[in-house]
Amino acid sequence: MAEKLASQPYSEPPSIEGDMRRLGYDQYRALRARPDAALWSEGKSLFRVEFFPAGFIYEKPVEIFVVDGGNAAPIALSADQFDFSDTGLKTLPQSLTPAGFRLRHPLNRPDKFDEVISFLGASYFRPIGRGQVYGASARGLAIDTAMGKPEEFPSFRSFWLVKPDEGATEMTVWALLDSPGATGAFSFTIRPGARTVVDTRCVLFMRNDLSLLGIAPLTSMFFTGKAAPARDDYRPEIHDSDGLHLATGKGERIWRPLDNPGALAVSSFQDSNPRGFGLMQRERDFDRYQDTGAGLQARPSLWVEPNGDWGDGEVRLVEIPTQAETNDNIVAFWVSRWPARKGERKEYAYRLHALSDEAALSPAGRTVATRAGAVPGQSKQRRMVVEFAGGELASLEPEQPVTSDVGLTNAKVKRTYVEALPWKRGWRLFIDFEPDGKKPVDLRAVLQLRGQPLTETWTAVFRP
Repeated sequence: MAEKLASQPYSEPPSIEGDMRRLGYDQYRALRARPDAALWSEGKSLFRVEFFPAGFIYEKPVEIFVVDGGNAAPIALSADQFDFSDTGLKTLPQSLTPAGFRLRHPLNRPDKFDEVISFLGASYFRPIGRGQVYGASARGLAIDTAMGKPEEFPSFRSFWLVKPDEGATEMTVWALLDSPGATGAFSFTIRPGARTVVDTRCVLFMRNDLSLLGIAPLTSMFFTGKAAPARDDYRPEIHDSDGLHLATGKGERIWRPLDNPGALAVSSFQDSNPRGFGLMQRERDFDRYQDTGAGLQARPSLWVEPNGDWGDGEVRLVEIPTQAETNDNIVAFWVSRWPARKGERKEYAYRLHALSDEAALSPAGRTVATRAGAVPGQSKQRRMVVEFAGGELASLEPEQPVTSDVGLTNAKVKRTYVEALPWKRGWRLFIDFEPDGKKPVDLRAVLQLRGQPLTETWTAVFRP
């Protein structure tokens, strides 16, 4: 179906009309699916499905089918499947069409079906694991993101929900993606747990030449953090993710703290056959957020683990300036070295994790904080303070000769030194430098013991 669709001119699907499209944000959020109307609620399945009706900004209907015994039957929605009492609508809509769905599973308690993943809007989907709340999102595909021209947002047009056997702990969803530039056939096998895992396979067909084809895109929000400017807010930090983590094809681990920049910023991390990349929420201490409503400390980290060789390319990080925490302003994805040309077929497979045990991805010491400021008494100099913990660092006495390997571009290093934090079983690195004019300064650092690395590679950009 995807291949046939790519050979035809793109056709924009029609939007819905009527009261459902005129719903506001709060009205749409107040619309509730009735639990007893959920798909498979009457059986013994460990999965239940609730549907989002088209409305508000989700005005493009999608087709949803249930696959059972080799047969695919379309889903039909009716008003009695939903509670409209808090929406403010005086009359119930005569017809409803689906815009997406969410899966429920006894994730946290055996007697309660919790959300584990939702598919709603363009090609966005949001998985969460045990004890987590919704935060960062994944997408099926990114096209022309931050390329100086309008971004293309591919959409899932159709879904097939494969009915799981009774007692099955995983469920498969198929999806058909369409956009002016490309089409795709997707398979998602979802396994809820402490880490909810989504095994993803996509076969893509290029309808046109593309300037940028982003694979396994992740989207998140970073408003303010430890190294960001102070804001008029009682909360010290506001973010769904605080860094980009990379596992390169050569085995190097890299950490890049996120920023809310003053202007659009794009960073590229060249690699060959990457082992993983993701947007992480490493800060898990409530005291760093002080937000009892948002649960920022419980937002998931999303980690992409390629299956097979992806060849040469780069992980690209896009940071977009924002003045509101309601905007997703962070994007990360893989870009192949080879351009996407009309008529081509491309295939990728990867495992997406929604996790909160970030330390398991960094067996060596890892970055736990990045702070920035001026050097006292030196108006032209800046200071970066990087705190590391974990791995062998926890067992090192302060007398051990821990050193740093620091590299900078477009700046002069004035001083670097390392100090132990024995009460935290960690170490801290100070980097004082003087920028070379207005050029961005790239920084890289790693802690060492007698020439052997103790930590992942910390990297950051300072923009004068």
